[in-house]
Amino acid sequence: MKLVKRLGLGLSISFFIAQLAFAQAQAEELRPKRTVLQKSDVGSTGREVTLQIVEFPAGAAEVPHTHPGELVGYVLEGSADLMVEGKPMASLKEGDGFIIEGGKVHAAKNTAKGSTKLLATVILEKGKPTSAPAK
Repeated sequence: MKLVKRLGLGLSISFFIAQLAFAQAQAEELRPKRTVLQKSDVGSTGREVTLQIVEFPAGAAEVPHTHPGELVGYVLEGSADLMVEGKPMASLKEGDGFIIEGGKVHAAKNTAKGSTKLLATVILEKGKPTSAPAK
């Protein structure tokens, strides 16, 4: 009887771990993917610029975060809702551009049936991290 109980407990734990791993894999699939296209100094200003593509799978959303410098963005395809601290929610579609001031908490959520792609340029003081989770 003890062997049956231990076997049952072991199977329950294995099943729970498998479910947790599956849920984590699904969450990873719903995170935006960032591809850095270019990163370089802005002359001798002490600032640098990072140009990247941000791809949101269907249903994906960012966690609220900030950048220590300005972000200039453009919707290449799809659509998204953009929340920026101190501003009303913006519904963006292909061809729309936007600017977010440095230090402002913001987050985007894909509202398209398929994927949404943004071109994002972040200009910040050299050596600073590109982004940080909102506090």
